[in-house]
Amino acid sequence: MPVISPNPFAPLAANDGAASVSTVLREKVRRLERAHSAQRAGQAAVPTGLAAIDAVLPQGGLLTGALHEVEAGPAPSGRVAAHDGAALGFAAHLMGRFAAGTPGTLLWCRRPSGVFDAPPYAPALAAWFDPARLLMVTARRDEDVFWAMEEGLRCPGIAAVLGETRATDATAGRRLSLAAEKSGVPALLLRPQPAPPQSVCVTRWRIAPAPSRSTPGLHDVGAARWRLDLRRNRFGAPSIAEIPSWLVEWNDETHCLAVVPETLHRSAGPRFDERLAGSRLAG
Repeated sequence: MPVISPNPFAPLAANDGAASVSTVLREKVRRLERAHSAQRAGQAAVPTGLAAIDAVLPQGGLLTGALHEVEAGPAPSGRVAAHDGAALGFAAHLMGRFAAGTPGTLLWCRRPSGVFDAPPYAPALAAWFDPARLLMVTARRDEDVFWAMEEGLRCPGIAAVLGETRATDATAGRRLSLAAEKSGVPALLLRPQPAPPQSVCVTRWRIAPAPSRSTPGLHDVGAARWRLDLRRNRFGAPSIAEIPSWLVEWNDETHCLAVVPETLHRSAGPRFDERLAGSRLAG
């Protein structure tokens, strides 16, 4: 006997007339999310390379035909560059994961002034992917950045698309999401500071630098560490924490990130120890 899925658009029965409008609307949204999640069940995903994080993501990784967002966490005065560098470094890491095992060009769209002070430094990008695969597009306006991203998502031979922007455009976000879903190519929006989020993105990450752990007896800087907050996980597994958060550390020798157990995380003391692997990306 065929199994008939419930209609996500069907009206909800009120519970003795006591259900509030907000409760009814939230339940309708959950039904729609479950229906869309079922449609995405067979979609490909790329692991982040961090098992603890992949465990809560849909299909055990980042969905390829989807829009993802990476933003820098709020920064105190004088520390904006450190936070922006962390977001840039994590975005480069994700682009590297998308590029691994997938042929094609990596499209990076930005404005002349850029969200950051300078374009990414190619030798540093080599830690994540071959810079020869990178195609940098410079657009005059944020609207042109969105247009270039959308055209890239529709172009055969593109492995992943990234766009730097401060702008928030709900229509552009929906168009990017639909283009990514249709082509199966992942899209990343990179933002320098928290901005009104794109509700259509599948995952949204907020990245901030974290104090590194220096070697006992030495005054070294230590390995770069970032704090990753997963602020949106549309089709992922439920989490105990309202906003799942991980501390990760960069290994310069293996060119890999690793999750640091919180019990081993110790304050590095001076603020200058908040070094970023991403900070060296700006050339």
